[in-house]
Amino acid sequence: MKKANLLYIALQIALWGIYGVLYSYANRYLLSVGLSSTITGVLLALATAVAFVLQPVLTSVIDKNKLPLKGVLLILSSLMLLCSAILPFTSDISITSLIYAVAYVGVVVYPAFINSMGMVAIKSGYKVNFGLARGVGAFAFGVTAFLTGKLIEVFGEVAVPCFAILFCFIGIASTLCFPKGAEAITKKEKASHITEFFKRNKKFTAMLFAVAILNIGHNILGNCMYQISVFKGDGNAQGAVLMISTIIEIPTIVLFTKLLKLASSGTYMRISGVFFTLRIIFTLILPGIWGLYIAQICQIAGYALYTVCSVYYAGEVVSNKDTVKGQAYICSANTVGCLIAHLSGGAMIDTFGTENMLIVTSVISVIGMTMLFFTTEKSKKH
Repeated sequence: MKKANLLYIALQIALWGIYGVLYSYANRYLLSVGLSSTITGVLLALATAVAFVLQPVLTSVIDKNKLPLKGVLLILSSLMLLCSAILPFTSDISITSLIYAVAYVGVVVYPAFINSMGMVAIKSGYKVNFGLARGVGAFAFGVTAFLTGKLIEVFGEVAVPCFAILFCFIGIASTLCFPKGAEAITKKEKASHITEFFKRNKKFTAMLFAVAILNIGHNILGNCMYQISVFKGDGNAQGAVLMISTIIEIPTIVLFTKLLKLASSGTYMRISGVFFTLRIIFTLILPGIWGLYIAQICQIAGYALYTVCSVYYAGEVVSNKDTVKGQAYICSANTVGCLIAHLSGGAMIDTFGTENMLIVTSVISVIGMTMLFFTTEKSKKH
């Protein structure tokens, strides 16, 4: 039992270590090889679109027992490892862009199945502390994002794929060692068809649209943090900003199971929407790098709440047989937001400037927050 918890913590370290490198520094890496902000956004949007299509395909394969959940995680980890190992040796812009895009597909798809592994393990009887594991993952993200920035200052952008290799290895090793019994629930029950799922979970489906809209603003901040840091006065502050925002998240994530005794996961979903929006507004109105640092305080009740409560919420409002689907659809909604963010963030900066981009992003986030209030249902505790 303890082994499963430790291995799941390692999986979260792998996931968020990879995010701290390949996701957080995607813009900076691709800009360094000669792409514009707009082209970089389009490339990453295309990769995100592929990931969006791939998520339900892989979910269906798992549901039909054609491939175990561990097998999917191994394929994704190995794909990102291979791409990261090749990138330092490529100099052609087109090839580099293509390889990074392939790796980015793996990055975007990875969380849905790491989260599914955690929820399935819990429902299969393993004592996996999701909040603790996610908190350790958040710490790994913050430290990794900060160290990547420092490594780039010393070695250049080649540090991005080189550092990512370490976390890909951790992901592969943890998956190989994870107990097979943790997947038992996916084999016991026959999952419903996608149309049946949406008919039976209409409010959950509507909530997915709100989540997608909220994630547009959140992902624009993440994707364009380098440009935002430059706008605020110091492009090299990106790593420090990411580390601060992540360290602030950890108490909320680790203590979330205790917070559930005070209110339902559905309530926390609504609260997270408010603080998602406040973070963007504060990023816009607070001046200088210190203003950018202060805006990250909102993470404590924004993304920190969302990243845990959304997993619990999806696990609580859908049936056991749809556990993987519920997690995949939440992540798909995140992916849609990420896709739109890639297409619009860089293009808005190139066309209107960073400040106007933040104004538009704030309005979008207010819309998503409002929708979330009306579409989130009272979750059922299992």
